[in-house]
Amino acid sequence: MTARNKPIPGQKGFSLIEILVAFAILSLSLGVILRIFAGGGHIAATADEYSRAILTAESLMASLGVEKSLQPGQSGGEIPGGYRWTVNVTPYPFDQSLLGGQKIGFNPFWVDLTVEWGDENDPRAFNLKTLRLIPENPNGGFN
Repeated sequence: MTARNKPIPGQKGFSLIEILVAFAILSLSLGVILRIFAGGGHIAATADEYSRAILTAESLMASLGVEKSLQPGQSGGEIPGGYRWTVNVTPYPFDQSLLGGQKIGFNPFWVDLTVEWGDENDPRAFNLKTLRLIPENPNGGFN
């Protein structure tokens, strides 16, 4: 070995290239970790939006027929927080002959409630459906 290539006794450490490679690996690792955390935050925000939509839909469904009478047809509205809702009430067909000519005083209706939110690029929706009995009015209409 020549004097140029001979290591100096007592001098130890990393070369500049080793330090640069270590920093490159560290920066790539940190980038991946930050993306994982950012993705987790996005998932948490989406889960929060869905849980709010579910609570809104359940609350609206519970109030239908209680706070105001449930009428066949379609209606809707907006709720603070960027949520929009629509409810469609349609008669539910069933065989009256199964009742043996007996009047029950109620008519079954299919209730379809949809809560929507988001923008045009990322629309989201949650849907609830149920069968409700609406009392018949003695005059032949609905209450």
